Amino acid sequence: MRVLNSLADPRVGGPQLRALAVATGLRDRGIETVFHLPDGDDAFERMATDEGFEVVRPGPSQMRPPPNVRANARFAARFLPSVARLASTIERREIDVVHASMTLAVPAAIAARRADTPLAWFFNDTGTPWPLDRVAARLARATADEIALAADAVGDHFFDDAVPTRTVYPPVDVDAFDPSSVADEGGLREELGVADDVPIVGTVGNVNPVKGHEYLLRAIARVRDRIGPVAVPIAGKLLDSRQAYADRLRRLRARLDLAGTVRFLGHRSDVPRLLSAFDVFVLPSVTEACPIAVLEAMAMESAIVATRVGGVPEQLTDGTHGWLVPPADPDALATAIRQALAAPAERRRRGAAARRRVTARFSTDRCVERHRELYEAALSRSETSRPIESVSVR
Repeated sequence: MRVLNSLADPRVGGPQLRALAVATGLRDRGIETVFHLPDGDDAFERMATDEGFEVVRPGPSQMRPPPNVRANARFAARFLPSVARLASTIERREIDVVHASMTLAVPAAIAARRADTPLAWFFNDTGTPWPLDRVAARLARATADEIALAADAVGDHFFDDAVPTRTVYPPVDVDAFDPSSVADEGGLREELGVADDVPIVGTVGNVNPVKGHEYLLRAIARVRDRIGPVAVPIAGKLLDSRQAYADRLRRLRARLDLAGTVRFLGHRSDVPRLLSAFDVFVLPSVTEACPIAVLEAMAMESAIVATRVGGVPEQLTDGTHGWLVPPADPDALATAIRQALAAPAERRRRGAAARRRVTARFSTDRCVERHRELYEAALSRSETSRPIESVSVR
């Protein structure tokens, strides 16, 4: 079987890395992946070709959020010719299934129909703005042979119960994120100048408003006022498009007198080591689908305090694998962080349970197998000519 995996964003990020890991596992099962990328950044193309995968780029450019009028005007102008080129590519390379790998992979969906090729469409977020969310959902119902979700919560955001979907959770490499083989041994404390008796409460994620960093800062001010000094490293890219938000966080840090407490580390390639050094990992997001950072923290047996958003409650259970709190609530976040810091034995118990759960439900092998099932189901449904709209059960 040959699958065309179409990514709506050519940059290296969570969805791209997941797609590459799954493609590698599928190759071992006799399924070959060809990646389709829009015009733009070449980083993921280089990464994929280095791993021996074919990459095709017949366009179009990347779709942008509605405020980017000029970029979306270019996208619209080039849309139909690039869809025709992509359909021709699907036919020439004898693709068996097209995998529209992100919510806004609209060109791939239309090209698959034009090439009369089975289509599996993967919805991976809960933050697509209106009206793009409605357009994508409606188009998927009309064109897709199978609709897959990064979490059940994604389905609740886009579809009603009459639409059949299957959940394919993202994977985590439990070998790379293994507490028995990864140890910080005081390196982060030395790097940040943190004393041994000062707890480290950290997070991992791009500096983006949806990640809720401002609520973490407000919560940490409350924690510090109750228990004393605490160190808060924030690992994640400072995106050019989010400079205004980063500046707002720096002003908030100064206003809360957290300059010596909160450190923005930027992008880090040593996430397992960072997680091994955190006393508590915090996900303060206001919206999520199925965040990879939580799965990585679970694999590392971290003590996890996370907001109850999107698919996070599907990843871990409050009281069993971590602490869950409402989003945008600094008081609740601070209380959970203090509870976790005050109970080292309970942190270890919940961390060990999280590791067992992530190994059983979110491993790369399990994700690869779910993708194989998805592609075979798309082929089967296409052969029986049953459009999504005609099926009444989920």
